Formats: sequence, C-alpha cells, structure tokens
Amino acid sequence: MIGEAKLLTKRRRAVLTVRWLLALFALLVLLGAILLSHRQNVRREVLAADPETLLSQSALRDTVLDGGRSVYMRRCASCHGAAGQGDRALGVPDLTDADHLYGDGKVAEIEDIARYGIRAGNKRGWNLAVMPAYGSAVPDKAEPLPPQTPAQVEDLTQFLLSFTGRASDRSAAERGRTLFQHGAGCWDCHSYDAGGDAAIGAPTLSDGVWLYGGSHEDIYRSIASGRAGFSPAFGRVLSAIELREVAVYIASLAPKGGSR
Repeated sequence: MIGEAKLLTKRRRAVLTVRWLLALFALLVLLGAILLSHRQNVRREVLAADPETLLSQSALRDTVLDGGRSVYMRRCASCHGAAGQGDRALGVPDLTDADHLYGDGKVAEIEDIARYGIRAGNKRGWNLAVMPAYGSAVPDKAEPLPPQTPAQVEDLTQFLLSFTGRASDRSAAERGRTLFQHGAGCWDCHSYDAGGDAAIGAPTLSDGVWLYGGSHEDIYRSIASGRAGFSPAFGRVLSAIELREVAVYIASLAPKGGSR
C-alpha cells in the first residue's frame, strides 16, 4: 500500500510538472507573439512615417537607432569605420560632419544611396561625376576632354590650394584658374567657383574638406590619375526596414545642414 501511494504521488507530481511546463511554454509563445506583433507594428510605423521626422519622434527614435546601428556595424563599418569617420586615404567619406557629397544629408537621400549604391551597376544609382584622369591621353571615355601636361596639372593643383591659402606659386594658381574655368572643363561638374554639385556627387573644391587626402600630392594625383569611388547597392541584401533604419542612423551621425 505504501509503495502504491508513493507511486501515485510521483505520477501526480510528474503530471503537474508536465502541466506547468506546458503552461510555461504556452506563456512564452504568447509573449513571443506579442513581442513580434509589437515589432511588426513599430516597423509599419517607421515605414509609414516621414523619414525626415524619425529622429525627432521620441516613441520611435531609440528603436530605429538601435536597429540602424546594428545594420551599420554589419554592412558599413568595414569601410566608413565604427565611428563613421571614413578614410581619406581611400576616399571613404566622413559621415560625422556636415558636408555631404550627394544631396544634403536627408534620410531619404541616404536611404537611396544605401539601396542603389554609387557606381554599383544599378541604373537607379549615382553613376555620374567620375573624376577624369587628366594626365592620360584620354582623360574620360565619355567626354572629349583635353589631356593636361604635368605643368598644367600643377597649375590646377596650385589653383585649388589657393582656396585655403596654401598655393606656393600665385602665377601658377592664376593659370590654373583659367584652365579650371575654361580649358580643362573642370567647371562642368564642379562649377566655375569650384563649389561642386551635390546633385551629381561633384565635391566642393574650395573648402578644406577632401575625400582623398587634401595635400598637394593628393590633389595632384586626383587630377592626373582620376577618381571613381564606389558604394555597394544593398537593395537586394537589406530589407525595407533595415534600409530605413540604417539611413536614419547615418543621418544621426552628422549635424544638420551643409553640403559638399
């Protein structure tokens, strides 16, 4: 009798344990469903919202930034750096300043860059404003631009250095100005005042912000050998919410305003 009672007690305990485990599992499933539903609702809100307002929406900001930071570290940090400060030796833009190569730093513009890329083979991406190699016989295959001699490249370099008071030869800088505005065709992308054109990704050349270095040697090399930076198109790799979140995160790294 005592043995049977103990056996019944063990069975009851086993049944109760199973019931508790099933109840706990059901509770975890319910909580998971609630969290998933909440996450989906938040994502719908983020995608439905004006992207330019997300940084000012306290209810969504932290969630969006957390998601964007995660995407950034996985996809962007290897080139732009964990802090977003880029690499001037490689022509990787600094994302933490107020200068923007394409557009003026709007979330929607950044999102389009992430989705379509720059010279990434996507017809909807940015593919203009390739820097010609003026030191070669054919500076640009698409445009009939005249090649420049080493002396002319130096004149152009001196002209660009003159904007920040670094020109060592004023006469060369004046010759460079004439070449820039007339003979070499630089004005077509960078404008007559070297102010650039953010609509096509032509950088401002009249300030102290440079994609590639900025020294005399760097500028001379850019003019003589040309430049053509690249940014991947993530439209087939990242989801719509990931593209939106990483764009908001990148926008958060820079102060508002300014264009390069």
